[in-house]
Amino acid sequence: MSAVTLSVVGAGHRGAEAYGDYCLRYPERAQVVAVAEPDPVRRAEFAEAHRIPPERQFSSWEDLLAQPKHSDGLVIATPDLVRAGPVVTGARRGYALLVEKPFAPTEEQLDAMTAAITETGAFIGVAHVLRYTPFYRTVKQLIDEDTIGRLIHIDQTEDIGYWHFAHSYVRGNWGRAEESSPMLLAKSCHDLDLLTWLIDAPATSVSSSGSLTQFTPEHAPAGAPERCTDGCPAADTCPFYAPRLYLDRLADHHTWPVTAVTRDTSAQARLRALQEGPYGRCVYRAGSNQPDHQVVTISFPAGVLATLRIGAFTGSNTRTIRLLGSHGEISGRLDTGEIEVRRFLPAPGTEIRDHPRWDRDAQGRSGMPDDETWTISSGPTSDPDLADTPGRRESDGHAGGDDGLMHEFVEQLAAWTAGRGAELPTELRDAERSHRIAFAAERSRHSGQSVELAV
Repeated sequence: MSAVTLSVVGAGHRGAEAYGDYCLRYPERAQVVAVAEPDPVRRAEFAEAHRIPPERQFSSWEDLLAQPKHSDGLVIATPDLVRAGPVVTGARRGYALLVEKPFAPTEEQLDAMTAAITETGAFIGVAHVLRYTPFYRTVKQLIDEDTIGRLIHIDQTEDIGYWHFAHSYVRGNWGRAEESSPMLLAKSCHDLDLLTWLIDAPATSVSSSGSLTQFTPEHAPAGAPERCTDGCPAADTCPFYAPRLYLDRLADHHTWPVTAVTRDTSAQARLRALQEGPYGRCVYRAGSNQPDHQVVTISFPAGVLATLRIGAFTGSNTRTIRLLGSHGEISGRLDTGEIEVRRFLPAPGTEIRDHPRWDRDAQGRSGMPDDETWTISSGPTSDPDLADTPGRRESDGHAGGDDGLMHEFVEQLAAWTAGRGAELPTELRDAERSHRIAFAAERSRHSGQSVELAV
């Protein structure tokens, strides 16, 4: 196929280092021909990397979309609160859309955006990239093949990691819900999307509990100043001390999360950014209002339950999953790619379908000795870490899901522009379902009451 053309709105971390980077590595598949980015430095760097001429460089999405249509597709990777405008306008201008998650930060915007997409019939994909990882696609295959019988319960856990939570949800862009979106939506709409996809049914009710318990002024060390750089007496004992993270532990790191602190990643520029910018603030005095731990319980038809636990207080930065079925169980960990399947006394003559990396091992650990246990490697994955990993690229992001999403979107966009049928695994209906669960969970968390959902 010939390369599709894309315009990118928002040349920040996701726009530049995930979607833009894909186009640089696969120019035969997709090429960026226009950009809208308010930051002049980011805009210039992005335009230079993609050889975008000055007449197709814009400081706002309004200016870009006021012009005649530049490309086949429009990638929208703006901040959460600046998403509805380019989505609605882009759909009405006839672009195919790829929208960064969360799709909409409020229910009111979700309603308006959904109405515009429905009205125009726009081709749209939402960047729930974990659906495109080998790990979760393997889990989905196991469910669909009835490997563990009837699905009864899914327990999904997202370990955000202490440093990541402090970086993004205390000091960073998502520190206050009203200035971005609720933490559950911003960070874990991925997980809510996975649960609805794996169970393949709309949720019927939601309940949630969680709060901000640690990152408040009353938990600040005695004598802690407003900024870590102002002589904090707890510098040696506080795990969130900013200079140790950004100047020492990440000294040789020159991509995210350092580039969120400063585009100039020299030691001098980092220190200056910590002295003057948001990432040098004491985590206990930064004013975050996002919950630092939360549990969501979701009811589905036929008695299926799902639980989601998310939290800041972990050393790891990964996801784990456990699925319980009538005839077996599945457990797995995203960062290692390992999945274990245990079937309860399989019926004579039945076998699990061959898989490229099946490794049969009848173990009987802490169970019946003839329970049949299988382990699968879903392939190499990588999550963000605190140090550079040799050979690691942004394309490894989200355990391979970023590239998986872009491969699928570009292929389907090519079919759509050629007038052939096109369909993406994450469509508007799916995004709407997961987002409405998130909004209901927030209502439940604040009210203490379970919330019923329209099916």
